[in-house]
Amino acid sequence: MKRTIRAAIAITLGAAVSLAADAATAQAQDEKELGWFLTAEVTGVWVSGNSESTTLGLAATARRVWDNSELKIDGGAVRTESGTTTRTAVGTIDDFVIEEETTRRKTAENYYLRGRFDYKLSERFFAFAGADWLRNTFAGIDSRLLFAAGAGNIWLDDDRLRFRTDYSITYTFQEDVIENPFIKTSFPGLRLSYNLRWNLTSSTDFESTFTADWNLDNTEDLRFDFTNSLPIAISAKLALKPSLQLLWRNEPSLTQVALEDQSGISTGNTVLVPLEKLDTFFTLALVVKL
Repeated sequence: MKRTIRAAIAITLGAAVSLAADAATAQAQDEKELGWFLTAEVTGVWVSGNSESTTLGLAATARRVWDNSELKIDGGAVRTESGTTTRTAVGTIDDFVIEEETTRRKTAENYYLRGRFDYKLSERFFAFAGADWLRNTFAGIDSRLLFAAGAGNIWLDDDRLRFRTDYSITYTFQEDVIENPFIKTSFPGLRLSYNLRWNLTSSTDFESTFTADWNLDNTEDLRFDFTNSLPIAISAKLALKPSLQLLWRNEPSLTQVALEDQSGISTGNTVLVPLEKLDTFFTLALVVKL
């Protein structure tokens, strides 16, 4: 009987020690998920020889995670310059030299900076506030600053799948490269978005975000930002990240176009015409986790 009691006590003490160790391990894992998390992305393409082109992209994300809240700040820039070379032969048909002149110009430019603070009200519900700044001169936007406040739902959140949606009211201050005299540059709006992360394999994730903005002052003005990426881990600190971003706006900004007469001779005047509604960005970036 005494041996049975001793065995029971030993088993109980062993189970208690095991549970304490598991709790300590779980707590340590939770603690590891708190604090600062930094990632940086670098994209570059250089072409030389018969043609010249340079594309450089930089992006960074900083996250500060607490028990019930999170602060996220991210920014980036993409810039492309192309060179056009003009060749001229100087001399006679039997004796000449080639002179080259290269003219460089920007063909793409896009900058952004975003900040957002989320506060978890329950396991499935959160509130947030944030601000976005964007400059995309080739889409006609010299500066666009947007403030947002709202709430959202966490539908799934585990190691394999994370899906959340949010809804907010916004206010936008926008300056176009070419001013549109028929629309207001400051206006209220509504925003709807989702964020999806799916762990496909031990080294590959699928990430998808979608944001829709609706201008309440001009209800025909609707914008979409749809981005999908496939980060593939190379090591614990490095990953390759191909991404496809689609930017669509129902009422795009304006640009100036030179006016010619029927014979193709310039009239010296310009007219305002809308830019394309859709911009597409495909990038292959090297991601560094700091």
